[in-house]
Amino acid sequence: MEFSDNKPIYRQIVDYSFNRIIDGSWTPGGRIPSVRELAAEMGVNTRTVLKAMEDLQDMEVIESRRGMGFMLHPDAAAKVTDARRREFYEVTLPALLEEMRRLGISKEDLVSRIK
Repeated sequence: MEFSDNKPIYRQIVDYSFNRIIDGSWTPGGRIPSVRELAAEMGVNTRTVLKAMEDLQDMEVIESRRGMGFMLHPDAAAKVTDARRREFYEVTLPALLEEMRRLGISKEDLVSRIK
């Protein structure tokens, strides 16, 4: 996996996990890859992956089951979708509107392009 400089690597791993959940690669209630498996796949330190897993646990997207590893919560997709929508409205959209303002693009121009 290629990482960008604009976000901490553990946060990019959380985003990667969100994508696996949304696209159905990780099934609700199912086991997700272990910290070691993900670290090897991504070429990062296991501590970095563990930090991402801790964030996912804090969000109640995954849970740790003794002897089984991490399991995806049955309602993980809904939680991830809600988190992504919040991020869109709180981070992405304001940045987009600011860039539009700088470039002199009106909301009407944007709507016209979308159509």
